[in-house]
Amino acid sequence: MERCRLCQKERTLVESHVLPKFIFRHQKATSPTGFVRSTDNPNRPIQDGIKLPLLCSECEERFSKWETAFSKNVFYPYENGERREFAYEAWLSKYLGSVAFRVLVHIYEDCGLDYFSDSMRQHAVRSIESLRRYLLGQTEHPGDNRQLLLLLDGLDMKSIQKSPDNFNMYLARAIEFDVMTTDADSFIYVKYLKFLQLCPIYLSVNKGWHTARIHHKRGTLKLKDHEVPDYILNRMRSGCNTLNTSKPRISDRQADIIDKRVHSNLDKLLDSPVGKASLAEYLAKK
Repeated sequence: MERCRLCQKERTLVESHVLPKFIFRHQKATSPTGFVRSTDNPNRPIQDGIKLPLLCSECEERFSKWETAFSKNVFYPYENGERREFAYEAWLSKYLGSVAFRVLVHIYEDCGLDYFSDSMRQHAVRSIESLRRYLLGQTEHPGDNRQLLLLLDGLDMKSIQKSPDNFNMYLARAIEFDVMTTDADSFIYVKYLKFLQLCPIYLSVNKGWHTARIHHKRGTLKLKDHEVPDYILNRMRSGCNTLNTSKPRISDRQADIIDKRVHSNLDKLLDSPVGKASLAEYLAKK
């Protein structure tokens, strides 16, 4: 028996996804090769995201209900191009909080946030507890850990020309998470397909953290331009750079497998998010 990270009770733990399984399922289903690859090891196709013994079955079910509401009402309709505006209720803030909680707990337990200052690390510990209480319904408002969610879209031609190579692909397809700190601020960064989720841990000022905020009760989420701090944009560019540096590490054998699968599914490629992002970049930079 181990301690559930959410309810804090000594119970048998289940394997919990740090990022929800439906994200990876959709990425694989919309891939022209039928595979998903990690930048850590691009030569080995992966089936799923990270799973860890974090939650008891009761708390896992609590999170699952919010994941279902998000995937049904926002994720699939937006990824499939069906809608660009979404009414939401408390389940969206709860879903986002559950993802932020899992990411922060995982990274804190994995490395202790040893790259944080002592004072900033204490803010992270307080954020874990604040999110935990909010997700259990012990507090009504997430407080300083109010979630932000940005709907991402493909860049126009001028923006592609000014951006790093494959930035359009990063916006459409990348999946990654991080817990970051600057000299003054710290936050949770979660990027999955056409969604960017942010959760403040500590902010010295709120500039750039307003327009994408999710209300803890209800509101409307829509595709629009947002103001974000420069360090968020720099983190996105860094993620794109990681994507670019992983490509040369693909072996000749794996490159041949990818090439054969793509050529056997050309119709799927042209209509896929990968194909659309690649074509837009090619036309803008040719």
